[in-house]
Amino acid sequence: MAGVFLVSILAYICLLWATGLYVTKKSTSTDAYLIASRGLSVPFVSALTAGTWIGGVSIVGMAQGAYIHGISALWFQAGIWIAMCGTALMLNKIMEGKKTYSILDVVGSLYDAKTARLAGIMQLVFSIWVVTMQIVGGGAVLSVILKGQLSFKAGMVLTAAVFTVYNIVGGFTATAYTNLVHICTIFIGMTVGGLYILLNTGAIGHMATQAHYLQPFGDLGISQALSWAYINFTLGVLAQPVINTASSAKSLREGRNGILIGNLIAVPVVILAALCGIAAKNLFPHIPSLNALPALLTILPPYLAIPFLISMWAPLMSSGSPFLMGATTLTVRGYIAPFLKLKADKTLLLISRFVTLAIGTVALLLGFFVKEILREVTWIAVLLTAIVYIVFAGWIGKKIGSTYAFASLLGTVIIVLFSFLFGSYKFIHPVWPVTIYVFFVLGIGSVAQRQTR
Repeated sequence: MAGVFLVSILAYICLLWATGLYVTKKSTSTDAYLIASRGLSVPFVSALTAGTWIGGVSIVGMAQGAYIHGISALWFQAGIWIAMCGTALMLNKIMEGKKTYSILDVVGSLYDAKTARLAGIMQLVFSIWVVTMQIVGGGAVLSVILKGQLSFKAGMVLTAAVFTVYNIVGGFTATAYTNLVHICTIFIGMTVGGLYILLNTGAIGHMATQAHYLQPFGDLGISQALSWAYINFTLGVLAQPVINTASSAKSLREGRNGILIGNLIAVPVVILAALCGIAAKNLFPHIPSLNALPALLTILPPYLAIPFLISMWAPLMSSGSPFLMGATTLTVRGYIAPFLKLKADKTLLLISRFVTLAIGTVALLLGFFVKEILREVTWIAVLLTAIVYIVFAGWIGKKIGSTYAFASLLGTVIIVLFSFLFGSYKFIHPVWPVTIYVFFVLGIGSVAQRQTR
């Protein structure tokens, strides 16, 4: 069976690379490479949105989270679903007349260049880490499926290579086209395979008697569960891949509709992944939690195992690709082009391709340090929480000085670092001290602004 799986994977790789090569002719300028010439229709925007949030974190990571924590792991994704609705409602504010490329443009419209650059670096760190998570998930899936033929490290390298290559040649247009392929594959494979497992094993019924697996807040507790949801709300609203996707749409209306439709597509797939993770805990109680979803292949008949296999691997690329291209856009448009004062389009296009390769390589190297996908994403995501606070303060509140916005972001970085260095994240999630700190600083800024007036 491993041989059949290997052939299926290779065939899927060929399909993706052929798609990337096909759209190369559509990526002959920097704008085409980074934001698909702002010409994508609703189906492509929907596929990009769904693919961004149906990733390794939401499929392999969700199954892992449910294997450990039960149904309460879905609180992780609930924040994303709410965030996408919020993003659609605020899209005209984010895009500012379709001039936006990255978070630097959003923050820069409210505060000074120094604050915008720091926000961009924080967003870049998070984006690269998410790409890393997809690569780790790919290593886990392929090493279990092709046991004895492909190691965990080799699986990581293969996963990284596949979506990095088609992004290098086809840019964000390749991301849009391949995500359309990914979403169809994921939806079909996860639905038929997941329903077979749930209906034929009785595992969910058995797990209902276990202590926390089907309880709303499980062993996470209300505080931790709501922290996950809250963090991911702030993560999703202004995430760089979402900005990239919105920037690539033909119009604000098509961008808004595409985001909402893509969000709806993502919901049932992620719920199925969580339920499969719980089933795996009953069927394979002693395996490494990261292998929860791949282990289920052993109980599926071959005609279902192949689409289920691809539906596990495809999300790692459907999410990794938008985050990779988002990081590229942020780096090129936000830092390299202004710093080097580059205007020649051919030069920028070449640099964009090199940046894509460099970020994919860095993300791969970081993959060797990952332990638990869901928790580690929520820790790093706190960097985005502070960005959302200062942007919302600029949008709905009175104008706050850039000094206070910059202090809010810098303090957030320090708090997150100290949480890791001293282990305080084990007792209280970094989002709460960051929230208190940022609100305090912004409050002082608001008072100071009133006194100046």
